[in-house]
Amino acid sequence: MSGRRTLIVAVGLAAALAGCGSASTQPGGFTYENTLTVYSALPLQGPQATLMQSIVNGEILALKQAGGRAHGRPISFASLNDAPLTNGTWDGKEPRAAGQDLDAIAYVGDYDSAATAISLPIINANDILQVSPGSPYIGFTDATRFDRPGEPRYFFLSGHDTFARLVPSDLVEAAASVRFMRDEGVRRLYVLSDSAPASAPYDSAIGAMVARAARANGLGLAGSRRFDSAGGSSRGALIAALRKAQPDAVFVAAAPSGGVESLWRELHAALPALRLFAPSTLATASFLAATAPAASATFLTSPILPLAQYPPASRAVVRAYRRAFGTPATALSLYGYEAMSSILAAISRARDPGRRLDVLAAYRNLGWRNSVIGRYRISASGDSSLTRFAGYAVGARGQLVELRLLNG
Repeated sequence: MSGRRTLIVAVGLAAALAGCGSASTQPGGFTYENTLTVYSALPLQGPQATLMQSIVNGEILALKQAGGRAHGRPISFASLNDAPLTNGTWDGKEPRAAGQDLDAIAYVGDYDSAATAISLPIINANDILQVSPGSPYIGFTDATRFDRPGEPRYFFLSGHDTFARLVPSDLVEAAASVRFMRDEGVRRLYVLSDSAPASAPYDSAIGAMVARAARANGLGLAGSRRFDSAGGSSRGALIAALRKAQPDAVFVAAAPSGGVESLWRELHAALPALRLFAPSTLATASFLAATAPAASATFLTSPILPLAQYPPASRAVVRAYRRAFGTPATALSLYGYEAMSSILAAISRARDPGRRLDVLAAYRNLGWRNSVIGRYRISASGDSSLTRFAGYAVGARGQLVELRLLNG
């Protein structure tokens, strides 16, 4: 896809990071003067571009407030656009660019689990610390019945666990989703899991987790079924199966796509009393706009909370963000800010800040962090200890309306 990728070198650009240090950069993000480079790879084109840019801006702000240095070393920042190709897949050029840079010390990304499945083996092969503000797929951190055979070891062929995420895994989200449905009075649940390549397995595996959590928590499971949002499944047969099972709610495990959006509208048109529950992967502005006819029946669970639900320390960051960028921060800005802050903390504590395995070891030993996204720590496998979720309804204009806070 011509022109899809952009590289923005933030340190050294006075307009972006005035006062951040004297590090110089060469075209392409390669640096000199003993500089270390933190890479960021997020989808900066497409329907989520504005939100993803707010994550990047959060990273820039944290680096600016740190003076552009850690452990006495100047830090360069390179922002890569890893928006998917026109066929919805990722080609891995962004992580390869980071892996080929001998100055690369950390990589913030990706946001989508399917993108992380491509980048993680590449970044891991170079022993680079990878911190994701998203990517909840359980197979990156734990071997369970819900991921594919050989995971997570498949992603860590170097022998070192290089991955951490700041959001809870989809296993934790499944528990929160079931609690949300019970709190909303759901008694009989039907689970749909998308088998289309755009969703399976990284965004659809949560369906089986929700089904198991429903059974374990006394929520009646009316049935479960796989469907193909790309058009391989008969919508008529699916709707007939739902009519026969008579659930009062459906959980749809999928990634955003035109097929999922049309299914959502068709389900609501055929069964208007049915409540439709979605995982955090579907909490996108484009999905909510496309499914507006079903807004009154749509509910979502997400670890991304309303800004007011974050700790008091986040307020100063929100104010500084507006001063720096002239636009309001989003909740995701805080995750970009914490991703960079935690990486800088690891560099500062590393025995040798220029040695990747030393930075990785320091990151693993950061312990509890009282951060702008809450008090948390990263487990040995790379999972966040955060378990808070928001249960949202959807307003008539497609906005998310917080109903309650949940623990996974």
